[in-house]
Amino acid sequence: MNIQFVNFDHFELPFIYESENISYNDDESEDENISSSAKKELMESMLPKLSIYLGSVETEIDNWTSWVVNDDYYLYPLNNEEYDWALFRISWDDNWNVWNWSFDARLKGFTDNYKDAARFIMNELFKKWHIDLSDSKNELYVDLLDRL
Repeated sequence: MNIQFVNFDHFELPFIYESENISYNDDESEDENISSSAKKELMESMLPKLSIYLGSVETEIDNWTSWVVNDDYYLYPLNNEEYDWALFRISWDDNWNVWNWSFDARLKGFTDNYKDAARFIMNELFKKWHIDLSDSKNELYVDLLDRL
């Protein structure tokens, strides 16, 4: 029997430490700083080869203020005793104008099919975030799941 278990506790993956001390500047000055787009490219270059790109969501969130969300979702095989998969994002922070690593969830189960693992873990994450997939304003999230 294939047991499915999702854990949302904080975790990190080892490749993030390579990018932590990189500063950047949108003015692209000639000092040691790099532009935010170059930082994203650098972060993408640090992804382990086994990382699976799942897709992107770019949308605007309206609350007491509004902000842009731009997330590239990835699934990474952990294959350890506790978990089989990790879901993470390279995420644009519109408030601070910076790209960040976001480590969202780990999954035990679905060892034979990454698409099933991705759908399951992302559905659970969207529930945790209170994203109603039946609401038309969230169709970008539904489209992301449908593409898997």
